[in-house]
Amino acid sequence: MSPVVEVFDPLTAAPAELAAWSAVHVAGRRELSGSAPEADELAERLRQGRGGRAWRWAGRPAEGGPILGTAELRRQPHDESIGFLRLFVDATARRHGLGTRLRSAASARARAEGMTRLQSTVLAGQSGEAFARTSTHLRTVLHLELQVQTFDEATLKRCWRLASAPKRGYRITHWVGSAPPALVVSFGEVMNHLLDAPGAAFQEEPRRWGPDDVRAWERRITEDGSRLLVGAVVDRFSDEVVAATVCTVTHGPVADQHDTAVLPAHRRRGLASRVKATQTLRVHDNFPHVQAMAVTLNRENTAMLEVNRLLGYEKTAERLLVEDDLTAQG
Repeated sequence: MSPVVEVFDPLTAAPAELAAWSAVHVAGRRELSGSAPEADELAERLRQGRGGRAWRWAGRPAEGGPILGTAELRRQPHDESIGFLRLFVDATARRHGLGTRLRSAASARARAEGMTRLQSTVLAGQSGEAFARTSTHLRTVLHLELQVQTFDEATLKRCWRLASAPKRGYRITHWVGSAPPALVVSFGEVMNHLLDAPGAAFQEEPRRWGPDDVRAWERRITEDGSRLLVGAVVDRFSDEVVAATVCTVTHGPVADQHDTAVLPAHRRRGLASRVKATQTLRVHDNFPHVQAMAVTLNRENTAMLEVNRLLGYEKTAERLLVEDDLTAQG
């Protein structure tokens, strides 16, 4: 029996098939990233057409068999010539060609849509990396650490100590969802400096975010149904944002920590550690179902690795951002 791969449309799929696809996809995301939405939450969002623009496939071990593999292809927001592939195969169906067929289908579609490169993330030193390296034209773009901050008593005490020692001349605020109109411009200016971090240029394009760009980003980061929580440091003199940190929360037990940035003139003052400590406490207070925060960091970003160490983050795995050259495979 040979594996079967087919285009998967959540809008027309039978409820049982959508549930099966979502279960495999969520399990894979949790294995890779430590966090993911609940399977039923993902299925409902996809059924309502709220999954964002993507191409999807389902893989079965044989004709008429259960869905045991999923693939989802999206364009990278910062460069539409780059595709980003999430590909997951249930542990019981690995090493039987299902992943290879899913990747082949996604690569063919990416080429047909004019993409020249295909990126994905894999766990270093595990079966996912071995599978990825079967591609002849693969290169490693970034070596990353997956870190998790557990909301235990010791970690929360660490955060309280940092959050309760504010820096003179600054105040910390936060918002859920859209940035307040009075802060959206300065928040965008802080987010422009994400590219200052080591390796960020591989994942983001040079930016000059204005209010419209911030609003577009807010829509994009929550299109999967996540709640957006932003912590910000405001300069008391100018009343503008000078540092910020971003996380998203689903109904699952682990929140995703995303970006943290500080304006150059305000660095080395402990603002990143304080705003992230306060953010942890905000998540703990506002979303009691969340038990931990997960983040992926470039191993060369030593400054943020030190901040995370202070806040009780621990490395749980290493990941690779890998990239296929689609022009060399045609």
